[in-house]
Amino acid sequence: MAWPRRSGAPRLAGPALVALLLAAPACGDEPPPDPCKLGYLGEQGADIQLEVIALDSSDVARPVSDGDEVDIIMPPQGGRVIFLGARATNLSACGVKLSGSLRDTGSGRVMVESRTVNLRPTGDGWGASVDADISTFANVGVCPNNWSGRNIFDEDHEIVVQVTDRDGRRAEQVRQVRPACNEPELEVECRCVCKHGYILGEACE
Repeated sequence: MAWPRRSGAPRLAGPALVALLLAAPACGDEPPPDPCKLGYLGEQGADIQLEVIALDSSDVARPVSDGDEVDIIMPPQGGRVIFLGARATNLSACGVKLSGSLRDTGSGRVMVESRTVNLRPTGDGWGASVDADISTFANVGVCPNNWSGRNIFDEDHEIVVQVTDRDGRRAEQVRQVRPACNEPELEVECRCVCKHGYILGEACE
């Protein structure tokens, strides 16, 4: 007995169905929405502008110019770090790769730390690392000093701060600075663990 044919469009199977699905346009042909809720900073397509900032011993981020001191700080994870941050415009506020480094200009040795951060908009088209959130700064570990050919403190060094946006565009700034042990209650220990030739485990006064 023959079954009656169903009315309507013919059924497709196998290669014919696959070809049809691949040829079908995506719904709306629109890119997915940007998950960044902080928005775009500055002017799209313009070159990224970058300013270097560093967190001081009073937990305030300050701009860094050539010849400035940058504070060596004891972080929650121990050791001693320099918190290097960025103030930037003409990029998305989200998903910024931030890299900071301290270089011994005598030996050429470098300590570097990189992380992905969101820059908080400051209301003027710029965004910046956040004073109250050390995770938005590059935590550059500089002490215990078993790497540099000189004392970390009171000696001239070079810092480099670089940002890379989600499209791979980069901006970089270099500063000549002098790290300093400026936490009064921790100054003696800072000068001990950050001195040239410090041996890990060496007792400090």
